[in-house]
Amino acid sequence: MNRFFPALVVVSWLYVIVMMLRPVEVIAVHQNHSVTDILVKNFPLTNKGKIEWWKENARKLDKQHPFLLNRKGENFWVTIWDFKDGYQQEKPDDTTFFPSHSTDHLLCFEDIKAEERCIKKVNWLMQVTRATTGTMSYSMEGASYYQRPNGPLIREEH
Repeated sequence: MNRFFPALVVVSWLYVIVMMLRPVEVIAVHQNHSVTDILVKNFPLTNKGKIEWWKENARKLDKQHPFLLNRKGENFWVTIWDFKDGYQQEKPDDTTFFPSHSTDHLLCFEDIKAEERCIKKVNWLMQVTRATTGTMSYSMEGASYYQRPNGPLIREEH
């Protein structure tokens, strides 16, 4: 027993390190005017990692799927979602205690013509917006940040 616990700790740490080093995989990009939804797997776990990933990959994503990144004076809205559950059919949530006919728990993409064209809204990871002034905002669970053009990244106090 004394040898088992240290080995378990080492294996656990190795697993966490491997999981954190996996590259982010962009599965799909869906656009509707100035709103863009990006579906990913293996997104960074930390707020800093999420913002750094965006800053490193925004231009490449904009070249492949233009979402107003390079148009000064125009705002944009990008939401990043975890694709861990894949696309699903638009149907009521059958995991709730009370029966429901609502599909409000899903975000469905009109550009997909297949029956499985929705994702769960609970898989929201991050929102990135740019105001007409050029100020960038980053929102994640429990934290929000903003950055004026050429300014420092500032955490908003709630």
